[in-house]
Parts: sequence; C-alpha cells; structure tokens
Amino acid sequence: MARALKIIAWSAGVIALLIVVAAGALYAFATSAWVRSEVESRASAYSGRKTTIGAIRIDWGTTAHVHLTDVQIANSAWGKAEHMLKAEEVDFGLRLWPLLRGDFVLPHLTLRKPEVYLERNDKEETNWDFEQSPLTVGAAKAVAPKERHQTPLIGQLEIDQGQVGYSDLGRKIDLKGTISTATGQAGGQPEARLDLSGKLENQPLTVHFVGGSALMLRQTDKPYPVDLDIAYGATRVTVKGTLQDPIQWKGADVEVDLSGPNLADIYPLLGIPGPRTPPYRITGRLDRRPGMWKVTNTTWHVGTSDLSGDVTIDDRQQPSHLTANLVSQHLTFADLAPLIGASPGTSGNVSSRQAATARQLEAEGELFPNVPLHVERLRAMNMDVSLDAKRVVAPSYLPVTALAFGVHVDKGVATVRPLNLAIAGGNVSGDLIVDARTDDPGVRAGLALSNLDFGAFFRGSRYFDTTKGKIQGRVSLAGTGRSLARIMGTSNGHIDIAMEGGSVSDLMVSLAGLQIVDALVLYVAGDHRIPIRCALGRLDFSHGTVTFDRTLLDTQKSVLQVEGEVGLGAQTVNFMVTARPKKFDLLDLHGPVTVQGKIRKPVITVKVPIPHPVIGDAKDVDCEALTSQLLSARP
Repeated sequence: MARALKIIAWSAGVIALLIVVAAGALYAFATSAWVRSEVESRASAYSGRKTTIGAIRIDWGTTAHVHLTDVQIANSAWGKAEHMLKAEEVDFGLRLWPLLRGDFVLPHLTLRKPEVYLERNDKEETNWDFEQSPLTVGAAKAVAPKERHQTPLIGQLEIDQGQVGYSDLGRKIDLKGTISTATGQAGGQPEARLDLSGKLENQPLTVHFVGGSALMLRQTDKPYPVDLDIAYGATRVTVKGTLQDPIQWKGADVEVDLSGPNLADIYPLLGIPGPRTPPYRITGRLDRRPGMWKVTNTTWHVGTSDLSGDVTIDDRQQPSHLTANLVSQHLTFADLAPLIGASPGTSGNVSSRQAATARQLEAEGELFPNVPLHVERLRAMNMDVSLDAKRVVAPSYLPVTALAFGVHVDKGVATVRPLNLAIAGGNVSGDLIVDARTDDPGVRAGLALSNLDFGAFFRGSRYFDTTKGKIQGRVSLAGTGRSLARIMGTSNGHIDIAMEGGSVSDLMVSLAGLQIVDALVLYVAGDHRIPIRCALGRLDFSHGTVTFDRTLLDTQKSVLQVEGEVGLGAQTVNFMVTARPKKFDLLDLHGPVTVQGKIRKPVITVKVPIPHPVIGDAKDVDCEALTSQLLSARP
C-alpha cells in the first residue's frame, strides 16, 4: 500500500514541478524560442535532470492559459527507462492574483498521454531523488502542503491515457499500468484511478486505486474517499474508507482487510515478517499518526482459530518496531504447527501447499518437515508480540488447554519468554531463543514440565481409565538450521522425564513383555490397572543422534527397559524394549521387542524364544534415588 501511494504522490509531485517551472515563463511576456530555452534550463537546474519542452504557448489574462507540448524529463544515468517523465501535452489555467499570497489556483489541468517511470536500483538509489539539486530540495520543502487546505486548488483534473511504471531491483518489483481520471462514485465527482500490474519476487502483483478528485483533495468540508485493492499471488489487501484530512491523516474512517493462504507471504509486499499460518483473514480499522501505523479493533480468523487485538508499527525507529497484543477465546493447537514449518493437517482450513507437505511427510514416514523458515526476516523489524489463548482445542494425545507467550525480537534475535502451556492438568513453562543474526540461525529451548497427568495423554483411548500418574521433567536442546528438520538433525542437549506413583494398563505391560498367558486372560476378561512404582529416562541428544539413558518403567510385575538410538537427521529409529519379570511365570515368551525404520512408520519385530519357565528375579528399582539423580543432574 505504501509503495502504491508513493507512486501516486511522486507522479503528482512531478506534475506540480512542471507547473511551477512553467509559471516562471510568465515573467518573460513572450513565447519565443529563447523563453522555451530559458524554461528548459531552469527546469533542468531545479530537477537535476535534462528537461526539454517542444513548445510553449501562453494566453494572458487574469487567468493565464499555459500550453506545453512534448515535455520530457530525463532519467537517471543508471535508469532503464528512456525518460522519467514524458507528456504529449500539458495544458492548465493559472490564476495570477492568488499567486501574490502564495496560492496555486488552477481552474483546470489536462495531461495528455503522460508517462511516469519510477525506479530504484540495487543500491537503494531512486531516479526521483533530486538531492543533488539543493534548489529542488529547498523548493519542495517550501511548497509541500502541511495541511489539506494548503494543497494546490485544481478545479478540474483530466489525465488522458496516462502510463505509469515502477521497478525496484532490490525487492524484485516490476509494475506497469495506467493512471487516469473519470466520472465515478467517489463523492459524486470525477475520480482519480491508478491500475498497475506486474510481478513482485516473481509472483503476480496488481494494484487498483480509486481516490477522490483533485478538487476534493483541497475541499476541507468533505471527507476524501480512498479505495485501494492490492493482490499479490493469493494474498489480498484492501483499504477502503474516507479521510477528513488526507494530508495529515486526520478524521480517518478507514477499514483494512488482509487475507491469504499464509501470513508469512506478506513480507515481500508489506515488509512485515509475519509468522507462518494456515489460511487467514484479518480485518480492522486503519489509523496513522506521525511515523506510526496502527490497526485497531482487529478480528483474526487463522485456520479454525479466532483472535483479536491491536497492531502498531512505529517507523520512527530503524529498524521499524511492531507491537501486537493478541487474545484468543478459541485457538486450535494445530494452527500453530506452521510456526515451525509443520503442517496443520491435510483437511480443514489448510492451504494446498500445507496439505501437500503433510501428505509428503506421511508418505515418507518422517516427522520433521524440511520447509525453510526464513527466520532471517527477523532482522527486518523489531517486535514485541504477546498471545493469550484462553481456550485451546488440541488432539487427545497432546492435551493442551490454554497457552500464553510473549515474543521479543531485537536485531534478529527472537526470545519467546515467558512461555506457558496448561497441558494435561499440569504446566510446561520456559523460554525459546532464535538467533537469526547469521545465515545459519541457532535455536535454543529450555522447558520445565510439572505435574502432568499421565492418563490425560490417553484420553479417548481404552487405556484412559486405567492409566494414572504425575510427570515431571525438563527439556534443554539447541540446534542450528533453516528448517525444523535441520535444527533437529543438529540438536544437542537432553530431555529428562520422571513419573513416580500412579498406574498403567496391565494389557500395555503384558503385551510389551509378551507374557502370553496374561495377555490372553486380559483379552477375554478385560483390562485392569497395574500400580507403577516409577517411570523415568533421559534422552541424550548429540549432533542429532538420540540415545536412551536409564530409560525404564518399574511396575509390580516387571521392569521394562529401553535401549538404542534415534537418528533425527535421517529421521530413523533403532531401539529395543525388554521386560524382566519379577515373579515366576510358567509359560513366558519373554523376548525383546525391536523398533526399527522411519520415525513415523517403524517396523516392530518380536523375537519369540522357545517357551520356558521364568523364575522372575528382577528387583524393585530405587525409584526415589534414580529420580532425584536424574532431575538434579546437569541442567
């Protein structure tokens, strides 16, 4: 939106410059070649660009009628277009007496076949930057309107077959289109129209703007209407409403509507590093103060989640600073998955690209997507964003009921602190840091798990009523990379989990230990509880390889132990579960269970030995000592 308005503003500025320069010819009282040459010379001095005029004709009176033909202002030496401005005819009337008090009153202004080409190169230089001409800068500052009533009064503006072009090499923008005036609905008066189409970072971009007439811009008793529609790929921005003073943005009654398949796609268009999301729509009231944009009373629909809050962008700082305070009364936990490059699923309100990612991961048996996160965009803007989700809807195996976090971004370093999740009747808290100051960003996570109800993770399953216990633990991990797959594939650290007391399904333990008699009885008679003495384990991460350390489950019947490793780089598993019984069993098929293959689709193999009696010599483990040792070890 800002770039579209800039095109309009500079187009009007160039036209105003021609008017001022042509007005200088009034001092000559003639239309000779010398006068034309003198005007060209003065215009070139003002603009710093070679200016040529085919002919000048002036009809004198209290309102002078000035007619210019074949007007051209040269482009910068590095510019691609042949000229910056060209017009076949510039025709206007100028009232002389108001000039004495510094007012420009033009009963009419007609531009026939004007062409304006604005360019920015890869060094951030612009062809409309006239700073090399101090005279131009001083004049522009002197005549620039500070309020609506100070704008030049143009009774009738007619732009016939106008052409506009805008290119920005650094941002990969290339636009061409038309600018014209026509009778329309804006205030019942002639409208100003701008239509552009082209590409932005190789994605189609169109800009459509309809504003009030030039006369309405000057009239202070009528609100000035604006209607802007920008489409970038599948992303769309509309700004519609009125402004009591468009110069100072006062008395604004303007609504903004932003929608698309992924909020991250707004970065090339608006320069805002939005997070990855499912399809979304954001509406709100747009306001502006000096150096600040603000969107209030916003309503967010992201995936199947609803949010609300205010967003402010402060351009007075470099880089700009974004502040957002969001609240959700209904948040679907799966809608947060795109934040880490994962997909919210394959059905529901998801984009086609996200659904394709989910299907690919499932087909390949992988868990972590290798989708670029573009965290380097965090360098473009500092931020303070908070989200308070009062009610979270999550799958039964991940029973999150509420969450709240704050994100602080400073010069490419994003810190999520505090991070709190109400989950399984307990709490997960801690912080997350993303350091995007380099091209290989680093991620660090430190989390504490307290009083999680073990049974809540089996809600909706046959084991829910027979599975109890409270879980404590902590997570300390660090990795580098531009995707979740790469980060996990380079991760170092550990995860510690401990549960003491409670119970577990007898069927789960029996099947794990392959005690065939117990399993057959339970299949016929039903499941029941086995008290758990403790469950604990440490997962050690070293360059993406996870090994099981002191990982066991101690029940009244047996001790289950896990040994092996998980390769997060290749996303494969290779571990074995063995059960050591504590009691005599006449027919025990006590063989180990091996789990091998892709992390999401492993192959489970049972090594069945020849049936034989088992004495059952396993002893109770020292749960208290092992748990204390595990949770009090290195942080």
